[in-house]
Amino acid sequence: MKQKHTHAPAQFGRTKTMFKTVIRRAGKCAAVAAAGLMMMSAQAAEPIKIGSFLSVTGPASFLGDPELKTLEMYVEKINEEGGVLGRQLELIHYDDVGNASSARNFASRLIRSDQVDIIVGGSTTGATMAAVPLVEQAQVPFISLAGAVVITNPVKKWVFKTPQTDRMAAERILADMKDRGITKFGLISGTGGFGSSGRTQTLEVAEQMGMEVVADETYSGSDTEKKIK
Repeated sequence: MKQKHTHAPAQFGRTKTMFKTVIRRAGKCAAVAAAGLMMMSAQAAEPIKIGSFLSVTGPASFLGDPELKTLEMYVEKINEEGGVLGRQLELIHYDDVGNASSARNFASRLIRSDQVDIIVGGSTTGATMAAVPLVEQAQVPFISLAGAVVITNPVKKWVFKTPQTDRMAAERILADMKDRGITKFGLISGTGGFGSSGRTQTLEVAEQMGMEVVADETYSGSDTEKKIK
């Protein structure tokens, strides 16, 4: 007597349905993975944006003009060599003409509108310090090209600088003067960011070295002449 396999069609139907479900899910996973790879590839191709505000014109152009030329030269050189981690560099620059208010506005534009990855700039201490609160709030790395010790002292997590500090310069200059037997000197300094900070550091170093400042005069950027009292 032959046995009838009455459950075979039902079992086959369930297996076929499960197979289709697995295929659909696998297809969805493959599609998600492909989309992810495409996004990663697109992201990898995006340039690294370097923002910059420098005093290319104006009273501090003797600093800003060569600084911009150097930045442009290195960006071009690095891009010709393949970029950084397979990504090209894009330099976005603004000329602050040595004005701290303009520097602050340009720093805000670089952060909010241009969405740069890092900022290199600030030819002067005044321009740099005007931008510091913005970069700290946005947590964007900021490398200043100015010299005052106040830029990095106290230490700021997102702010760095390349040149020696004004205090270091004062220490070397006054040490050389003292070695030459000069212990009394006059000091004249600007009222801008770097001049003000440099004056403070020089007076402190002179006192520590036992040197006497016999005259201490300041001038502003608008002064055309200075009469020493």
